Amino acid sequence: MLSGQNIVCFAPDLSWNHLWRNRHQIMTRLARRNKIIFVEPTPYLRPVIQQTKQEGLRTLRHSVFYNPMPNLWVYRSANAWPISGKAPLGNITFALRKWQLRRALARLDMKRPILWVFRYDLGEMIGHLHEKLVIYHAVDEYSAYALAGEKNAETHRQRIRQMEQDILGRADLVFVSSASLLQTKRPYNENAYFVPNGVNYEHFAAPQQLPADVAAIPGPRIGYVGSINEKIDLSLLAAIARHRPDWRLLMIGPALFKKPDAIDALRALPNVHFLGRKQVTELPAYMHACDVCLMPYAHNAWTDNINPLKLYEYLATGRPIVSTNIPAVQDFRDVIHIADNEDAFIRAIVRAMAETSAEAIARRQRIARQNTWEQRVETLSSIIQAHLADEPD
Repeated sequence: MLSGQNIVCFAPDLSWNHLWRNRHQIMTRLARRNKIIFVEPTPYLRPVIQQTKQEGLRTLRHSVFYNPMPNLWVYRSANAWPISGKAPLGNITFALRKWQLRRALARLDMKRPILWVFRYDLGEMIGHLHEKLVIYHAVDEYSAYALAGEKNAETHRQRIRQMEQDILGRADLVFVSSASLLQTKRPYNENAYFVPNGVNYEHFAAPQQLPADVAAIPGPRIGYVGSINEKIDLSLLAAIARHRPDWRLLMIGPALFKKPDAIDALRALPNVHFLGRKQVTELPAYMHACDVCLMPYAHNAWTDNINPLKLYEYLATGRPIVSTNIPAVQDFRDVIHIADNEDAFIRAIVRAMAETSAEAIARRQRIARQNTWEQRVETLSSIIQAHLADEPD
């Protein structure tokens, strides 16, 4: 594993304790042998002004800087210095953010860091921290977040593509989490590598006690665990719930649809249970509580490029899995069911419910053990070390 390095990770997460994603998994493992600063995103000027008008000056917080685990610090600049694209204010607030982050690095004696950037719009510090290496890590086709039908969607997509092409051109290394992302990013940086997501196998494979809010829900239970957003086919789930009122559909995760009323029809069904966001420590228990785990993805540019964490996490539990036919699941046909319309999906769930033998469980868990985060971090480390070895100090 990579060791003795200083790493500044720029993450799009609302906070360190928000939904855990691949950057959390990677950085916690790298922190065993390296110093890490996990930089939470800086707010933009307009939201800060709006919040200040509503709640007063007390909303202008100082910077965040704390140490949740050995060798890893979480940092966020003061929201009194938000991002503003207009000069001279934008230049002033950027200078203050840069000064403050440099102070944090100096406090930890973190010289010549590796900058690890996890989204196209988080690269403002590139070239300003005396870094030895810049890594851009793409886990989604971000331009697909501007979905068809939205106002000015194509303009937004073009802007995102241009921003991403800029950071691709400035990065020394590029990591992507799906094969399709590799095809679209490599033309802009030849040092691009496909490294899929992984799983904390022991965490998800261990037997679990039934959560209290599930215990009162009779089986059979089918469940989706993860963010509930535009990548999910809500109409498919509603059709399944209506067709099989004897099944209980568990929706476990935050509802993040841009239009909240999009989930109203599903929420109104009596056999559908929205249980909300859970801590990462709780997720295995909810997955184990499901007779079948679902990956009900819609078909769009977003899902064409994802490599879902839940695929590996579901496999680690040993529970049967049913997914729509997205590119990410094609190599797993031997251990999951793939269906692409309501009738086929229901039939697949019925078949999956019968796959409870020890042999079937072991087969799924064996695949999960071949895709751990430890293996992924070793792969990332070897690529980084090879690149550092070729570069003058």
